[in-house]
Amino acid sequence: MRAPVYIYDPTSSDARSKVRGIGRYLQILRENAPPDWKFTSSVEDIPSHAILIQPFYTFYQPPLITRRITDRQIAVIHDVIPFKYKEHFPIGIKAWFYSLLQKRNLRHFDHIITDSEVSSADIQSFLNIPKEKISVVYPTLAHCFWEASKQHSTHGDYFIYVGDGTWNKNLSKLAISLKRTSTTCLFVGKIFEDTNPDHYTHPWQEDLQLFFKETQNNRQFIFTGFVTDEELINLYSKAIYNISLSHDEGFGFSYVEAAACGCPSLLNDKPIFHEIAGDNAEYVNGDNTDSIVAKIKSLMTDKKRRDDLSFKALERSKIYDRETFKKRLTEIIYPY
Repeated sequence: MRAPVYIYDPTSSDARSKVRGIGRYLQILRENAPPDWKFTSSVEDIPSHAILIQPFYTFYQPPLITRRITDRQIAVIHDVIPFKYKEHFPIGIKAWFYSLLQKRNLRHFDHIITDSEVSSADIQSFLNIPKEKISVVYPTLAHCFWEASKQHSTHGDYFIYVGDGTWNKNLSKLAISLKRTSTTCLFVGKIFEDTNPDHYTHPWQEDLQLFFKETQNNRQFIFTGFVTDEELINLYSKAIYNISLSHDEGFGFSYVEAAACGCPSLLNDKPIFHEIAGDNAEYVNGDNTDSIVAKIKSLMTDKKRRDDLSFKALERSKIYDRETFKKRLTEIIYPY
């Protein structure tokens, strides 16, 4: 008989986190897990003969466990961007201590799951984890997005950005570029509920503060804040393009979500986006404002290109289907 699987779930006390960030991945796990897999917020309740999955291994907080508590333990590390770009993610003494502790605690895990080949290479490089201990499992989408893929996309007159506001998102450069066009852009995410730049003083929010300064009192920028999945699908399906000029990502959920809704994407010309989107997106140098402005203006008027990319993106999204995700995950959890 196979060992029982327990997935640590820290989202039970935060309704919004259930469908964004940490919660998005938990939502996907819940929708695709076999019925006998258990989700728990208490590691003390997990029997020693079980398989533990920690779906978000964090480095700047106290560790979930400091020893082996089950027969098999698997950690999911989505990216190591703060390690990769330390100058943009400065930390204090406490966070530095936790990071040392968390790196050391990785020895208690038998295997690492990550979201992309780019992240796998980064984990090997920055955490000194051998390649054979890491497996790439491309995330799938929440079930409602696959239902949306059966619908027809009818685009409106706006671009859309979905995500948070950390440095790697490159939001200030996006704002500066958009202001040189006549393009309206919707910004979707919990971080956009408060647009006062004076409220963002943490060193990790320096670029976000600049973004909100650039966008103040400008009607080109529409901030929806948090929206439901159904609302998000509607916004994607009516957008001209999804846009992400991130310097780096662990995966690229907004591309795949938009693609499933028939919405093409304009992406930064970076390895992670080429891995996830292939040739099924528009690319631009996200560090060059002139190039971004020229690309946005050209895409606004090229309906044929938009329709072609819409079809190609929709087809690309299908490689992240649920059955492939479930099969790959099961192979790693039960390797024998």
